[in-house]
Amino acid sequence: MKFKILQHFTSVEVYLSQFLKVSKKNIHTIRMNSHHNKETIKINAKEADLNSPLTPTDVLEVNIDLGTSNYKENLEISITKEFEDDYLLIVSKPFGIKTHPNDIESETDTLVNYLISEYNYLEPIHRLDIDTCGLVILAKTPLIKAKLDQMLEKREIKRYYSALIKNNIKPQTINTNIGRDSKEKNKMAVTRNGKNAITNILDCVKVDQNKFLVTVSLETGRTHQIRVHLASNGVAIIGDKLYSKDGYKYDKMYLGALKVVFPHPVTDNIIEVKSSLEKEFLL
Repeated sequence: MKFKILQHFTSVEVYLSQFLKVSKKNIHTIRMNSHHNKETIKINAKEADLNSPLTPTDVLEVNIDLGTSNYKENLEISITKEFEDDYLLIVSKPFGIKTHPNDIESETDTLVNYLISEYNYLEPIHRLDIDTCGLVILAKTPLIKAKLDQMLEKREIKRYYSALIKNNIKPQTINTNIGRDSKEKNKMAVTRNGKNAITNILDCVKVDQNKFLVTVSLETGRTHQIRVHLASNGVAIIGDKLYSKDGYKYDKMYLGALKVVFPHPVTDNIIEVKSSLEKEFLL
């Protein structure tokens, strides 16, 4: 795998550990492999090692397989790929399927199962609930997984959600605590002693009679956060069987992660991807 270097690094090891956040275990594996295979590390197509310095415009190659994903293959569903390069994949998860299995031996009907046949390694860096559709970002190599994990933790990956509701809501920031509902344990609720949850209502546009498309971004990631915050403001998501009064009338919940924006983990170019599932929200 090739990496175009954007700044000075005192060594390849520093680049891997500090910039890409590669684990000590994987760096040790690279070191051991390079002792008997001089093709493991190259800089500008020339043999190098972990101690070699890097300068801007250098092209670093790390030629080693650091791991595989063991999900069972399932070709029954074709998943739409919205963006792909050597490092990562962004796909649109349909309504009604899980992002990944809890048990890789017994479950074969999740997003990664439908994708894995084309890849040796593929791991999601976040998940969407089974009832939520939209964009999922997956790492195609362990050399990039930890970097993407850190970017998500530092909120460098901006995810924008869309939902269909029946009434208008003004742009605002909703800041409450969310915790387990005291009466129904499968539900969450706005509570005094829950965890702080911040939801930004960015826009709300009328798309049909009594139907509005609301755009949301999150500052926190609490369970059912968007669903709870919208319902608590009197605008439950259409098709939400937990938090709306008539969710049972619909075959799906109209909540989706329909746009992501983030700097590429290697090139630093801004990646902006929209989901092709947006059309599903036009009832």
